[in-house]
Amino acid sequence: MRKLVAFASMFVLIVALAACGKSTSTPAKQVVVGFVSPALTSTFHVTLIEAAKKAGDQLGWKVESLAPDRETNFAAQVDMVQALVRRKVSAISICAINDSAIMGAVEQANAAGIPVFVHNSLMPLAGGKVEAYIGYDQRKAGRLCGEYACELLKKRHGDYKGKVYLLLGIPGIHTTERSTGFLEAIAAHPAIEVVAKTPANWERQQAMNAASAAFKATPDIDLFFACSDAMAQGAAQAVREAGIPAFTIGIDGNPDTLKDIKEGVVTASCAVYPGEMGRITLDTIRQHLEGKPIQPKVETPIKIIDQSNVDELLGK
Repeated sequence: MRKLVAFASMFVLIVALAACGKSTSTPAKQVVVGFVSPALTSTFHVTLIEAAKKAGDQLGWKVESLAPDRETNFAAQVDMVQALVRRKVSAISICAINDSAIMGAVEQANAAGIPVFVHNSLMPLAGGKVEAYIGYDQRKAGRLCGEYACELLKKRHGDYKGKVYLLLGIPGIHTTERSTGFLEAIAAHPAIEVVAKTPANWERQQAMNAASAAFKATPDIDLFFACSDAMAQGAAQAVREAGIPAFTIGIDGNPDTLKDIKEGVVTASCAVYPGEMGRITLDTIRQHLEGKPIQPKVETPIKIIDQSNVDELLGK
């Protein structure tokens, strides 16, 4: 009997020791990061999200993409940020349609302890806490486009003169910074005339319609500057249909625009490397979540791309 008791005691001890060797910790919760775009109608945002998701996959994170149907639907964008807050995701990165409209949602994320980041902008929001702003200097990009435009006009006319038409995005920081930079550059040459500035709300079709109407009013327009590639492509379509040799310049450097530049459809674009921006944004979020110090503003690269150097980005 004593042997049986001793055996039973030994068995209990072995089981206890085995249990001590097992981890009782619960699996780590997967990191979920919400990327909220203005819309996915531009390949800029599509490329940025794809790069962020790829970087997330390498970390074992889940990167979720949310975007309204159009870049004018700021109410839907606010709802999407609020939905991410309710789900208590790990972090949120926003490219806001309307800075004023999004501030309330940012403050809700702050109250919930969810870190907020802003991508594709370096301009601080007037309210709410943002851990870091990741993007390119938009005024500088507009200025580079303006300087390039001046040289095109000089080459055409033998002097810095000509007629320029601006296609603007939705009113806000993005449009203001890009157009202001462009106008600052051409202001150095008073003989360059700005015929008009028309909102096309970042949309290709609206830009095409506006450029077509512009030709009817002013057939001798020399150059269209658009605050985005999609609008530059719309203007380029109107240029081809009108049969007028006007230059078209945009900002983004989207893959489809690069192909248009190579084929001579669009004149040039200020490439802002959306894929690199997406990767850098996610890496900045990673550093913050790991408790590492980050810069409040992270500037990403830009470069004017035309037929002379487009192959660098096309990889050919």
